Amino acid sequence: MPRIPIFKLGSSTDETIPPELASYKPSLSLEGLSVGIDNLRHDVHLSPKFTEMARAHVARLIARHGDVEGLLAAEAPAAVPRTAFLNKLTTVIKPGSKSEPADFKSVLTALHVAALNRAKAENNVTIDLLARLAVVKFLRLELNSQFAQVLERCRMMLKSYEGVRQQKALEYRERVASFQVRKKIIQRKTGQDLFLLLRDIEKETLARMRRSRFGENDSEGHKLLINRLVLSEDGRDDYLCAEQYVMLGNWERDPDRFIRMREISCEFLRSLQMDLPDDDAELDPWLNAPENAHALVGGGTPSESSPEGRSQKARLLSWVRLLEDQSVMEYVIASYEAVPLLSEYSSRINPQQLKNALVDRTECSRVERLIQEGGRLSANNLYAAVGRVASCRGSDRARVAGRFLRDFLRYHRDMRRLEALNSALDSINLIGNAKLRELSAVNGTLYEFLLQEEQKPAEERVLGH
Repeated sequence: MPRIPIFKLGSSTDETIPPELASYKPSLSLEGLSVGIDNLRHDVHLSPKFTEMARAHVARLIARHGDVEGLLAAEAPAAVPRTAFLNKLTTVIKPGSKSEPADFKSVLTALHVAALNRAKAENNVTIDLLARLAVVKFLRLELNSQFAQVLERCRMMLKSYEGVRQQKALEYRERVASFQVRKKIIQRKTGQDLFLLLRDIEKETLARMRRSRFGENDSEGHKLLINRLVLSEDGRDDYLCAEQYVMLGNWERDPDRFIRMREISCEFLRSLQMDLPDDDAELDPWLNAPENAHALVGGGTPSESSPEGRSQKARLLSWVRLLEDQSVMEYVIASYEAVPLLSEYSSRINPQQLKNALVDRTECSRVERLIQEGGRLSANNLYAAVGRVASCRGSDRARVAGRFLRDFLRYHRDMRRLEALNSALDSINLIGNAKLRELSAVNGTLYEFLLQEEQKPAEERVLGH
């Protein structure tokens, strides 16, 4: 990342220490690879063994996070005939042994290693990047596909219990209804499990192998894959943001929406009389570098023992005043105070509603009623959080503001990385149809990534790249 010296800050001697701000613009290119049979996208065929194991693994994760493993494992009454579709789903989603997740990790690693070896053989690291992107696209598609299949199997199981075990059928019906309502939560948890698996493989095996084959200059595209948002639909999941970044507003009336907080951040930079562009769009590279939060405001806790620390302190106070003037400071504080409440109340209360309840009295009354209707829940933790938001002052307030700037810049960077990733994924055509695969292979435009035992001898392969 290039370092840009910034001047013209303030007027006093102690406030003229210019920070060095980093700039960063995510990019991902598949330039140089052949386009496929549609003359637009790159044709990719993934290992059949991998795809089969991946589908089963995703289905197991969805069943586990959806709390329907027991339902799927339950035996239907023998008198009820089972359809071929139900039998197929049973074989795919049946409870697995403890070794199966490890087996999938081993196959996933082997597929990536095979792709890396092919990239080395052709002296083109972009081929490895194409394989990595194809796996991500496949897993994204399976998150939706396997959820639908698990749900369909649950519904079939419910039908098989009708008129036989009414009490059991009622219990299962409630669990299936909960499974359906919690779709986004289940997919988020499954997606995070898959992301952690991909990240572990990168850290444990692939990064070292890639450096040994292509040198220390790591591909920018590979860095974009180490992103918490990589398997999310649009990067705006409230729970994921609350756990990994900061939960911004999603509703049109929310003052702390992403686009609004970005405008405020740009205004903050310009208010400090820095030598930066006037156009918000041109400020993106500086907002994509989380380390700038420390350079600007000392992470919320600058030391005043040095001129640099005193400059950071002055900028931090300006940042807090701006958040207060824009009427978002309380929402920033509430976004952090709401996090520990999610596990207790999120089954009945929307995360955004819970956060807003910590700031708005009317919304708090609504949430109180919802808690009371729940019967078994207590509102004591809600009241305590409301009190903490209201009493956050002085250094605590500044510390939260500094933390927010860092977390917002991290989220901004990863959202821009996600946009670049999505654009690249759109240029990949996963081919499963045998005729299309054969046509692409004959044309010399098929990128096939297989496990070692699935690969044909070199003389039998169709070479076209």
